[in-house]
Amino acid sequence: MDILAIVLSSSVVSGVVGAAVAGWFTLRSKRDEYANAYYKMILERRIAAYEQVEHLITSIKTAVVDSDQRPYHFLFSADDGYVDALKQVFGAMSNALWLSDQLYDLLRELNILIYSGTKGNAGLIDFGKTNYVTIAELRTNIERVFARDMLVLHDVPAFLKGKKPSDSYTPLARRG
Repeated sequence: MDILAIVLSSSVVSGVVGAAVAGWFTLRSKRDEYANAYYKMILERRIAAYEQVEHLITSIKTAVVDSDQRPYHFLFSADDGYVDALKQVFGAMSNALWLSDQLYDLLRELNILIYSGTKGNAGLIDFGKTNYVTIAELRTNIERVFARDMLVLHDVPAFLKGKKPSDSYTPLARRG
């Protein structure tokens, strides 16, 4: 009888221990699955945001030369394209949550330059010619940060920890 009691109690203890260990591994696996699904969603959103920035870079990287032999960027190739130019910049900026803070700051700098240096549809080509070097340098900085971000795009936890909320409100000068 004692042997039967020992065998039964060891079987019960083994079953309880086995169930506890299996339960712990299952819960840990589910938690990791949830975290991976969450990181995948964030990564997809970041990739979409960076695709918008890439499109903007291309339109700034492409140069056009006017009849006076002065270059300007394709983004500013139509005097009536002011809204289209702002839409492209806004498309990249509207995903600020998914971009690195440094990249967003550079895009914001470009937006302020376009806003403060233009008068709506009037003279967009002239704006592009006048600011060709400034915009090219800004584009180079945007590309540099873009490339650096691509190297660590997959590191979602580091991105989330490094994201700093900021008060980026700056009153804009009136356009005259």
